[in-house]
Amino acid sequence: MTVELISVGTELLLGNIVNTNAAYLAEQCARLGLSCFYQTVVGDNAGRLAQILHTALSRSDVLILSGGLGPTQDDLTKETAAGVMGMALTRDEHTAKRLQEYFSRRKLELTENNWKQAMVPEGAIVIDNENGTAPGIIMEKEEKRVILLPGPPGELIPMFENAIAPYLAGAVPGVI
Repeated sequence: MTVELISVGTELLLGNIVNTNAAYLAEQCARLGLSCFYQTVVGDNAGRLAQILHTALSRSDVLILSGGLGPTQDDLTKETAAGVMGMALTRDEHTAKRLQEYFSRRKLELTENNWKQAMVPEGAIVIDNENGTAPGIIMEKEEKRVILLPGPPGELIPMFENAIAPYLAGAVPGVI
């Protein structure tokens, strides 16, 4: 089973942030027995990301993307991946409720742009984010899986360990 890692964020390309997520995910995938032949970093650009996704889907079984799930206009990972997978976005009421609770607990205003994070690809598996507002997403189509993880390591690492690694170990044939 082959996995491909795609890190999304112009800040990674500019060297503003060191891409520790790719090193972490590569190590964890190797521990699961997945073969990782490609890693890509792409900026916050829907056209280039879509191109990368099409290429990656042609050569890998599982794509793991990190970053670009936030509430701002340049966070395009979910929308782009859903489009490539042919899945429409729909409001996930569970995630919407979690967003309300998150902002309420912190006495922060839940602004209109934050509701973007409650939109998920129809039919996707939604993974709760215990440390932030962007849920993880697992899209399955035929024999391909596209996994979207938030960029901050404090959100990505626990989500991978608590949900994605068990999912990969149980859901992907041939993974130990």
